[in-house]
Amino acid sequence: MINLEYTDIFDGNKIKKIQFSKHFIKSPYKEKSLFAILVDGKSMEPVINHKAVIIADLSNKKLEDSSIYLVYYENKMWVKKYDILNKIFISINPDFSHLVYKEEDIHLVAKVILTFSTF
Repeated sequence: MINLEYTDIFDGNKIKKIQFSKHFIKSPYKEKSLFAILVDGKSMEPVINHKAVIIADLSNKKLEDSSIYLVYYENKMWVKKYDILNKIFISINPDFSHLVYKEEDIHLVAKVILTFSTF
């Protein structure tokens, strides 16, 4: 089992824990490089919902087409899908199609390897 903590910004910044089986992770990862973070926004819906908890791997920065990454752009962290052909990071939700970031303009933080919806 893997146990991680995250800050719930929607619940008074309480520190919460998430526990899950290692078998949920399908891609190679380094357990010490995993972290959990809560999503604030709808730009990746319906794949990643608002208030979902995502698990990301800081050690995995190999860009793969259509994979989802945490990127740092203009002093904010964003969750975006990578388009290898155009070398851009994009939103999945068409309502947020204006959120497009060029590979050379971002700092790649981590690859998203799991998501958990919260209710």
